[in-house]
Amino acid sequence: MSEGPSRFLLYIDILGFKEMTLREPRKVARVYAILDTLNVHQHPNFKTIVFSDTILVYNPDDVLSDEDRRYLVWYLTEFAEDLHRRLTGQDIWFRAVLLAGQFNHYRLQNVECFYGDALIKAYEAEKILPLIGLVMDKSALPYNRFFQVEQFSGDFSFVYLSRQLRSLDEFTRTYPTTYWEVSDMAPDVAFDVHFLADIHTLMREHASPIVRAKALTTWDFYSRKYPAMTSALVAANFSLSALGPAGAWASNEKAMEENIRHFKRIGSGSYLSTSITKRKTKRRSK
Repeated sequence: MSEGPSRFLLYIDILGFKEMTLREPRKVARVYAILDTLNVHQHPNFKTIVFSDTILVYNPDDVLSDEDRRYLVWYLTEFAEDLHRRLTGQDIWFRAVLLAGQFNHYRLQNVECFYGDALIKAYEAEKILPLIGLVMDKSALPYNRFFQVEQFSGDFSFVYLSRQLRSLDEFTRTYPTTYWEVSDMAPDVAFDVHFLADIHTLMREHASPIVRAKALTTWDFYSRKYPAMTSALVAANFSLSALGPAGAWASNEKAMEENIRHFKRIGSGSYLSTSITKRKTKRRSK
């Protein structure tokens, strides 16, 4: 047993939720349908709370060893990565904070209670951080094992969730490479390139200067981390041929597009069912 935090909290906020609710209710239904598919729901060591545009994931049982702390930080970061992957191509974005601290959640007879210093710190930090993606607080940083991070500001470090870019960059830093093996080293890099393309478009074309600033900050981290790769992608309008032989990722690109179409459809049934129920209720009330 070692001294250290016993609870960790992943705080995720879906960006632009108000406008989405008012103007694109189908997309809201898609958000919830995607959240319902996340890997976190399969892990008994974690509990998830979803309300409005916020997702909280935490460990309900205290941990006492550094090994367990590393396990929690690893999995909580992967849960953010899982959401990041599922939202690829959906024009839906999130900002998240991972930190250690006290978080209480229990149910009384009629209400659910959740509070604690970790929740307050995560809430306050998330509202002022101009980025898209995940930051890790210094309280959780010592237990990070598998994700690249870079100092962001104050207590927080930016977390690179697009790990396929790292795999590719460790294989080659000359683009485009002529080696077909590149698709084996980073088989799903199409997802990460799609994300970069979307971020690049957001920072240049989005109507809101606030959204542009968040995308610009995120792009800046990736472009400084992978300068040769991002330069090649921009020059080639984000074609995968900028990274390797033409067609090297053809099957992976097809799988990605099928994945995007799947998640675009996934919330439609729930939305239509709710809309039909509302119309029937209105007719009965007349």
